[in-house]
Amino acid sequence: MYKIIGADQKQYGPISGDQIRQWISEGRVNGQTMACAEGTDAWKPLEQFPEFGFTAAPAPTAKPPEFSGPMTREEIIARDYSLDIMSCFSRGWALLKNNFGTMVVSFLLFFVLTIAASIVVQIIFAMVGVSRLPFATQQYLRPSYVIFQTLVIGPAFGGLLYVYISLMRGHVVAVGELFEGFKCFQDLFLGKLLPSLAIAVCMLPYTIVYVSKMAPLVEAMTTSKPPTDLEGIIHMMVNLVVQPMMAAAPYFLICLIPATYLTVNWQFTTPLIIDKQMGFWTAMRTSWKMVHKHWFHLLALVILMGLLNLVGGLTCLGWIVTVPLGLAALCYAYEDIFGRQKP
Repeated sequence: MYKIIGADQKQYGPISGDQIRQWISEGRVNGQTMACAEGTDAWKPLEQFPEFGFTAAPAPTAKPPEFSGPMTREEIIARDYSLDIMSCFSRGWALLKNNFGTMVVSFLLFFVLTIAASIVVQIIFAMVGVSRLPFATQQYLRPSYVIFQTLVIGPAFGGLLYVYISLMRGHVVAVGELFEGFKCFQDLFLGKLLPSLAIAVCMLPYTIVYVSKMAPLVEAMTTSKPPTDLEGIIHMMVNLVVQPMMAAAPYFLICLIPATYLTVNWQFTTPLIIDKQMGFWTAMRTSWKMVHKHWFHLLALVILMGLLNLVGGLTCLGWIVTVPLGLAALCYAYEDIFGRQKP
């Protein structure tokens, strides 16, 4: 493993020798790039490392492109990109097949952490008496659940994407590296929380209508004896579930438009934080600006991921495969949009 100094005089690494060789072939580093082998303090030009095959031949007439480390935000924003959605899914499938154990187990670990966080929050709220409040009040307190759950979900999701992105780039990673996300705890927490709260605000009119229809039915059910016959149970479920949903459906469809718009725009906030070490607000703005260049392409990607997960959910345990596959496709889309393109 090595560390290098980019043209911007910032230090990058540790990175593998294979990664440096790839950058050499792409013209992103050259023999004058300062490097240091891991475990030593000796900085010297790459041309003095025999393992990289530099020679004393005269420099080419054309000046090689300077390496500036990972792309800066300004470099990213200034360029356009093309996105082949089906290629993202086909590459994601190949990645999943080649790293099935690591990707699936990492996802299951993330899933367990998510469930554990939800259970802990439910227990805490029950202990302080939230469960004894009226149904409507409980529903309006749901955003507070999101805040506490995101303390775990935000960093854990960042760690999951860290594992997937590392595998995508050919690095060797272990399942436990999912916890790398907690090293960027604050930004990953806020980068997940703010979009979630913004989407909750978009859905507020639907929530108000749904709760107003649902609350009287729930209160009536708690004060009356529940039916024991099948017909009575079916009638109760229709009243309790179907009627409020049908009444609130138009509001849901209207509220879904801004919620979807924000969801697509901020789709790459988490990978930008965990991969490029951006602050949460910078990551949100950068994701927004780049997604806007080809918004409908990204909408199609999000819809396909959703349909894939729906199919996985309908096939019992199929979601254990479909969710990692969708996230792998998202990582390839991220790399195509925000990675340094080959000349």
